[in-house]
Amino acid sequence: MVNSPAKLKDRAVKGAVNNLRKDKRVEAINLALIANELDVTLEVLKNYYSSTEDIFLKAQKKDWDSLHRYWDKRIEKAKTPGDYKEAFEFFFERFVETLSDDADLMLEMSCYLPACIKYRERNKKKVKKKFFSLIKKGWPGKEDKVLKRQTELITIVFYGFIDHVVHIKKAERIKLLSDFRNMVNLQLQDRKFF
Repeated sequence: MVNSPAKLKDRAVKGAVNNLRKDKRVEAINLALIANELDVTLEVLKNYYSSTEDIFLKAQKKDWDSLHRYWDKRIEKAKTPGDYKEAFEFFFERFVETLSDDADLMLEMSCYLPACIKYRERNKKKVKKKFFSLIKKGWPGKEDKVLKRQTELITIVFYGFIDHVVHIKKAERIKLLSDFRNMVNLQLQDRKFF
């Protein structure tokens, strides 16, 4: 029996992921199945989740909310362009460090389930807004059109990076992160952006 709401939620996510790993379609997974596997009643599980989609949505939100809290603390402490650059870079580092073993499946669900897709799009706008602010403060003196184009490019590249990095081994993620950060820094040093 699960003895705390937090543990129950974590185990529900793990149960949903494990069922997907067994080659089941997401449509075949339901709360009754997960409740049975967790040895709790369906009513108990429904106190936290309304559907399997809700399990993946809340897990996605939890991960991103944690990442944004960390990032916001770094941004709040920033005072100089170097501090803003550091906050920008630490975001990528923290993102890779906190990827779970199930990040590949979580990403797939964020691109498949309607509620997760909507959340992903809203979050992408939030990330892009922070990128814009950090680029403006960390690499000052850029024209607005350059700033907008670089922000757009970095956002596109970051989301491509996400799509790739979740499918590789953890040790390889760190190596790729180093290359990714170098590429981003080279791009942002360009003030004209031809």
